[in-house]
Amino acid sequence: MKTAHDLAYQAEYQKRLRAAARAAGKTQLNGMVGKRFVELLDAMKAERGFANRMEALEHVFEVYFDGGDEERKHAVSA
Repeated sequence: MKTAHDLAYQAEYQKRLRAAARAAGKTQLNGMVGKRFVELLDAMKAERGFANRMEALEHVFEVYFDGGDEERKHAVSA
């Protein structure tokens, strides 16, 4: 069982992590997606050695948004 001290420490730790992420130019994204997409992200994470789902999702965003028109056409038609 976690004590009030443990919970306070955990809350402060998460606050520091979010502040560091914001300082690095990141923002939080929350949402519900289909289970299939989570499974695909997990497969990509394992295949490419990403540390977590967010790294895999950032890769998807980079390929889609930074890949140019041809990459976006392929992604949409796939």
